[in-house]
Amino acid sequence: MGMGLYIHIPFCVSKCSYCDFLSFECSKIQEQYVQALINEIRSTSNLTQIDTVYIGGGTPTALPILLLCKILQELQHMNIASDAEITVEMNPCTNSHSLMTALKSHGINRLSIGLQAWQDDLLKKIKRSHTSKDFADTIQAAKSVGINNINVDLMFGLPGQTMTKWKESISQTISYEPSHISTYSLTPAENTPLWDAIEAGDVLLPDEETDRDMYHEAIAMLTAAGYEHYELSNFSKPGKESQHNVDCWTRKPYLGLGLGAHSFSGDARWHNTIEMDKYLGYWQLVQPKGTTASIAQPFPSAEDYLLLSVQDAMAEFMFLGLRMTKGVSPQYFYSQFGKTLDSCFGNNIKNLVTRGLLVKKDGNFALSALGLDLANQVFESFV
Repeated sequence: MGMGLYIHIPFCVSKCSYCDFLSFECSKIQEQYVQALINEIRSTSNLTQIDTVYIGGGTPTALPILLLCKILQELQHMNIASDAEITVEMNPCTNSHSLMTALKSHGINRLSIGLQAWQDDLLKKIKRSHTSKDFADTIQAAKSVGINNINVDLMFGLPGQTMTKWKESISQTISYEPSHISTYSLTPAENTPLWDAIEAGDVLLPDEETDRDMYHEAIAMLTAAGYEHYELSNFSKPGKESQHNVDCWTRKPYLGLGLGAHSFSGDARWHNTIEMDKYLGYWQLVQPKGTTASIAQPFPSAEDYLLLSVQDAMAEFMFLGLRMTKGVSPQYFYSQFGKTLDSCFGNNIKNLVTRGLLVKKDGNFALSALGLDLANQVFESFV
């Protein structure tokens, strides 16, 4: 079985008002960070074949092209499958023909573009640094160089967003025929400008009923347009699911490199330090002698190493697997743990079926239509 690779680039052109991700506005330490990241990449060892690569952030394409290419060139020395899905996240404002050409020439075969909303006034309200025209130019530029596997991120429940505007965002996105569309409900995070504005009463969000109506409208419009609703927030053309994400939801091992990047070995979870000074101090100048890491042995820069118990692993199997609309397979559960699903979670499942939150579907247990709206309640019942 292969594994996934995640690379974290913590820089953005500007910080969105709702964002609490580990990212910073572009700074003078980019070159230092890239060299440190390359040193970390070079220190990996004993990796099995890499089936997916996901370069996220932040905004990876906020890096100068030459720095981004240095990272991509280094990855070419790793054991990456010839048919691997290799994704880069992108803000439309960073688009250029030279960037697209460079991405294509370095093996990038999938883009994830953050549109969020079609209306420029909504984009300004959440401090996005692009326009709808930037998005149109970006997706056209990607296709012009042969990158046709494209995801578009959309958000609903935004300040000032009406159902009419949400439907326009969906229909405009569909018109560009991306292979994948992700739709996320805006969830305000503490210690962000948006949170502060909401607390002060300066910003109002759509109410919960409108938020759910927007979610249901997305499902209706996207499935009618030929997209399969294969995960809570994700829709794809047949065969174009995000393999990196599917692997995460099905608990396939992955290694995270870069500031704060998370890893999963199958038996344990950990993440790199989230402190830039610590990360640079460890990796920037001197690659530690004799220090190598694999998916089973974290770097010394890793923190919060958690060895999972069997019960932890079984709970993860359920609440991650139930994100997928095909549900969880009792047979696959048994193959992983040597125990029946009924013996471990029979009472939980019966209760959720009685409440109308789970249904039996093609031999699997899956979220019902109501369960999609109350997914967190379902997940919590397995923790």
